Amino acid sequence: MSGSFSFNGIRKDYIFIRMGFNRPAFAPIERDIMKVTGLAGGHLVRTNTEVRTLEVPVILKADDQADLQKRKEDLAEWLIHDDPKELIFDDETDRTYMAVIDDEADLDELVFRGRGKITFVCSMPYKLGNEQVKELAIENDSLRAKFKNKGTVESLPTIDITVGAKSPFLDVWNGDDYFRLGYPVGIKNKTVDTEERLMWEQFDNLNGWASHTGKLGIFETTGTIATKSGYAYPTNMGSGSDWHGCFATKDIPTSPTGAIADFKFDAQMTLKASHWNQLGKTIVMALDANDEVICQVDMSDSYIGSEYTISHASIGSAEFKPVPPAYTLAEEHGGAYGIFNQFHGHFAIRRQGNMWRVYCAKYTPGTEIDGASYVKTWYDTDSSNPLTKREPKKIAIGFVSYGTYPAINDLRISDLKFWKLHKLNVDETPYIFDIGDKIQIDTEHSLVSINGSNAVALKDMFSRFPKVKRGDNDIIVRPSNVGIAKLTYRERYL
Repeated sequence: MSGSFSFNGIRKDYIFIRMGFNRPAFAPIERDIMKVTGLAGGHLVRTNTEVRTLEVPVILKADDQADLQKRKEDLAEWLIHDDPKELIFDDETDRTYMAVIDDEADLDELVFRGRGKITFVCSMPYKLGNEQVKELAIENDSLRAKFKNKGTVESLPTIDITVGAKSPFLDVWNGDDYFRLGYPVGIKNKTVDTEERLMWEQFDNLNGWASHTGKLGIFETTGTIATKSGYAYPTNMGSGSDWHGCFATKDIPTSPTGAIADFKFDAQMTLKASHWNQLGKTIVMALDANDEVICQVDMSDSYIGSEYTISHASIGSAEFKPVPPAYTLAEEHGGAYGIFNQFHGHFAIRRQGNMWRVYCAKYTPGTEIDGASYVKTWYDTDSSNPLTKREPKKIAIGFVSYGTYPAINDLRISDLKFWKLHKLNVDETPYIFDIGDKIQIDTEHSLVSINGSNAVALKDMFSRFPKVKRGDNDIIVRPSNVGIAKLTYRERYL
């Protein structure tokens, strides 16, 4: 026997590869040749790399035939997946195949040992090397990284940028190839903030926040809020017969450009129940000078019989039967029942003129990139709702539970931003990101995001997602003062 392999990060101590197994030196290649009458040979049109197939002969150790059947069941659980998983062979531990199993594991059943083959299919035919990380640094007034890609084909990188200076554009260059967001400002153009950020709360502390007492919207306020490791959470939600809990408010800083007419805020929220009978809400509100609710967004589980998380947004503080001027803007579950369960994501609301818009997204697990999401827009066409024109003066955060039902034990708000919005005039170019924003360019999936939200609409249509070329690379990010940039890729081999 000649060793074994791991699949999806798991090894089995009862399966071994039989002697004589030899993988192809490279993925199958097909040449498209165009033949022309009267021309010797033909023209090479393109080269196609085909799907890679690996037929692995195996021996399956077992005590007897009954044990062999159990082993086969365990194999099925281990090997059968909908998406490609990492396949690593013992004799080539620095190379990874992304594979799925094809057909059945054809095992000849023997009393003490099974023999057969397992066929893996690699739709992405290249072998992958170890992950490479390059930190970009200033060199000759350019933010760049010079390195050599040792792979035999180009690689598809991910570039992460933590913004240190706002800008109307972002470029990534590698030789003559470029990727662009936004557009560089012309000499006669003025760069302006269409979004003037007045608040950015990261909840390292509660400085400037004041506990609220009495009624706030539809909620009775009681209990206390604390912070820990960069998020706010409830330490005590008190008691009550209806929705009740802890709230804190903070004044919105005065804008140097005057009163706030148009605005938006965006809050990073978590609502995760540990049992189906728990109820609760995570809430953010904009308030006027008299603590009347102008608008509210919340992640909520108010269903007694099962875990069912809903995203809710309203003008005023509303629930199922709003009383004017309260008005429900959104009440969504993510597209299908339970999609927003175990929610960790962000929730934004915008008021611009007589338009109200809501955006909510649950992050893809393990990331802060938007997954399941929705947008809802409503126009107060005759501006009949007085809250459409009300100036926001405070922001409120809150965590509530219902009656004596068990409270959800993981309620958090971990990031909160508030902006005053401005109109864009002729010959003005807007900034497209601000200090502290996080930009990710994901070439493999043709995605670009700012703070987790899809920003592909900002991409220059003639630019291409950046690639790491075979051999020497000189990756340059502009403007050079944009912030901290990191490039991650895996070398790819035929």
